Amino acid sequence: MLNKFSVLLPIILAASLTQTVFAKDEAASVKKSCLKDYPLAVGDTDQEIIGFYNQLCDKKNKKNENLKNEIFVDIAKKYQANGYNLKALQAVNLLREKNYQSPELTDVTFLAGIAISYNALNHMRSNENRTLDEQTYSPAKVLSDNIRYIQPTIDKSTSTAADVREKSAESTSNVKSKQTTPAKKRTNTASTKPKQTTTVASKKKTTTTAKPQTTVKKPAASGSPFDTLKNK
Repeated sequence: MLNKFSVLLPIILAASLTQTVFAKDEAASVKKSCLKDYPLAVGDTDQEIIGFYNQLCDKKNKKNENLKNEIFVDIAKKYQANGYNLKALQAVNLLREKNYQSPELTDVTFLAGIAISYNALNHMRSNENRTLDEQTYSPAKVLSDNIRYIQPTIDKSTSTAADVREKSAESTSNVKSKQTTPAKKRTNTASTKPKQTTTVASKKKTTTTAKPQTTVKKPAASGSPFDTLKNK
């Protein structure tokens, strides 16, 4: 029994491996008839892209041009997202040959062109050890200026939400400060009240001392020289 099991085990493993490999090859392949219609799909291994091509070549979708264009836009976007920028531009050109235009195609063209330029710039700096010259710098500067002119604006909803948060934070801080300030005002009023009483007391003292001086001076002024003659 053990000998039979040891002989059958490698056969079972080999059969299972061949089945999995065959399933992978079948899943990761585009139909030959589809490759004739879309040679751009040759060499593709991404399952999502292969699924898009199989949808294009499906008999149900062959007459639906709008659906086929939308699927091919998804293919171009997927090419660009995976880093196949040249294939993305080729897909865009195939759609434009059919007079199909959309903002998504423009975005794919822009992003693919930026990625290609960025890779060339890194190759220039790291491998060739050189900088841009007058011929290459001027169009790069024009592109940079144009990007600056059409840069995205700030979303008003996010800005208003941020303003509300800032205002709420300021209001809470003001409430906390108001709760702490009354104690300080009480101490200040308590310290100022004794000063007012002292000033009033000093004023009263000065007025009372002035009255005896006036009463003393009046008898001396009312006396006449004839009073002395009467006494004699």
